[in-house]
Amino acid sequence: MATKHDERTREIVPYRVRTADDVTVELAYSSPRPAEAHDEEAVLETLPWFERGKPTRNWMLHEIDFYDEVDQIWGRRWGAEGIGKLREVLVSRPTENEIRDEYAKEWQYYYSSRAGNADLGRLQAQFDEYYAVLEQAGVRVNYIEAPVPAIGAYGYLKNLVTLAGGGLVVRGGAIIHRMGLGSWQRGREVIWSQVLSALQVPIYLTIHGTGVGEPGAGRWLDPKTFVFNESVVANEEGLRQIEFILNGLGVELITTHSSGWVETTNDGNWGTSHADMFLMVPDHRVAVLAPQLVNYGFVRYLMRNDWKVIEVPPEEYWALACNGVTLEPGKVILNGGSPRVVAELEKLGIEVIQIVFSESHNFAIAGLHCATLELVRDQEPAGA
Repeated sequence: MATKHDERTREIVPYRVRTADDVTVELAYSSPRPAEAHDEEAVLETLPWFERGKPTRNWMLHEIDFYDEVDQIWGRRWGAEGIGKLREVLVSRPTENEIRDEYAKEWQYYYSSRAGNADLGRLQAQFDEYYAVLEQAGVRVNYIEAPVPAIGAYGYLKNLVTLAGGGLVVRGGAIIHRMGLGSWQRGREVIWSQVLSALQVPIYLTIHGTGVGEPGAGRWLDPKTFVFNESVVANEEGLRQIEFILNGLGVELITTHSSGWVETTNDGNWGTSHADMFLMVPDHRVAVLAPQLVNYGFVRYLMRNDWKVIEVPPEEYWALACNGVTLEPGKVILNGGSPRVVAELEKLGIEVIQIVFSESHNFAIAGLHCATLELVRDQEPAGA
């Protein structure tokens, strides 16, 4: 029963917060009704819960789904469920935050590689190429200019470019992470929560208590089915909180299980982190899968539901073949270096755009999907 208006008529209205420490923070509100043309009485006459001389018919407000009015109130129908056409993302260009000497010295602690630090110029050039491909595909790209230096409660903040760590944006709002991969992540969520609020993305939940969860790096099987893994990046309480929100939005959580490590990552060969490291969905009922990194029950689930599985060779797993970005059903952007996976995708008629993203491997085990917070996708029927 939500009322409608033309989203192109929104007006940006500046405002500010002045803290008790006399710090001024400039903000902006995207108003759905420009002030100059606004006629309050005319608006009232369009509202079904308004009747002259009487109180609001409050029960009518109780019957409106949040999602049905999110674009009017918050400015956009936020949500990137499924694999429909990708419309809008949030990214962050690499800075000096990603190439500190300490990361090369303690590469296991910082979940990096023996290669040491990345070359910042090459790193930026590869990220810029990726952003250009997104924009050429018609994707709206929002950029964060991260604080430099970024120092959190436990030391330097690393991986400020891995925006999949920013949260999961689903059916109108966001779930904000509580990090488990490293203490050098904790504090990023402060920055990303502020950015999402600046974009007027509602925040449904910040994982809290003893919960740990980083679902922005999960995978959608369809708009109603989401996959995330119990692993070093999610514990039982974090998954319970994620599932609580998703179930309330009509989404099923498929919980998978991935092994981790204790004394060594064995150059990344033991265990894995997020679901987007072992799974990609490039088209309807097609899964690019590294089966050695997920419980066999999930393989059975796919087979039982008639999925086509493209198995990733171990060497192409390290080219991050699973960590691509689906632009729309049948069209993906893939990290370069996975010829066998590309050949199998092309046999199925799936268009593959390959990008050299290798410099990212020198400061983190992270690919294209890691670098992307998906904000908006076209929505398709769950059974498509």
